[in-house]
Amino acid sequence: MVECQQRPGGVRDARLVARLKQIPREAFVAVEHSEIAYADCVLSCGVGSATREMLSPLAFALLVEMAAISPDDVVLDIAGGTGYGAAIMAGLAGAVIALEEHEPLSKIADAIWADLGIDNAVSVSAPLAQGVAKQAPFNVIFINGCVEEVPAALLAQMEEGGRLVCVQMIMGCPKAVVYNRAGMATLKADVPAPNLPQFSTPATFQF
Repeated sequence: MVECQQRPGGVRDARLVARLKQIPREAFVAVEHSEIAYADCVLSCGVGSATREMLSPLAFALLVEMAAISPDDVVLDIAGGTGYGAAIMAGLAGAVIALEEHEPLSKIADAIWADLGIDNAVSVSAPLAQGVAKQAPFNVIFINGCVEEVPAALLAQMEEGGRLVCVQMIMGCPKAVVYNRAGMATLKADVPAPNLPQFSTPATFQF
């Protein structure tokens, strides 16, 4: 995965590459997908009706690299499903708060992290677009998917100098975007990502 997809795709951060090699991706995907856990495609994770689509390995690694996570950073990881992204970022940051709206996914993530000895990631079950205000501010907010808009409530939970990284649909194209606390965005390359309807633009009344 690292040598065949992520390095050729442009991932260069040495700390990130080392962490990607340490964490078993197959532990986080649905059982029926374990044999293709390292394929560069979107896979589902979770059980029953509580499921989430994971970012492809390359898209995920590119977005994490854009987040420029430092060892002292506190990261809010949004819509991370069974916790793969949080597990990776826990090795780069001081702490990770993983926000999922499906409590069963949070419980699965907690169990996997415990098995892997990850003790600086914690899960929270709540609506995704609200963030986790009581734990703010965050140095990095990472959204695992494609959004139509980034709520002001999330931007307000960033530390000064913080980064919010996501994929956003802009003029019909899924662009990797890095926001600052003031809402100023820097557009990066096209990056495919599963859609997150929780971040859809509110419908407006039309005559």
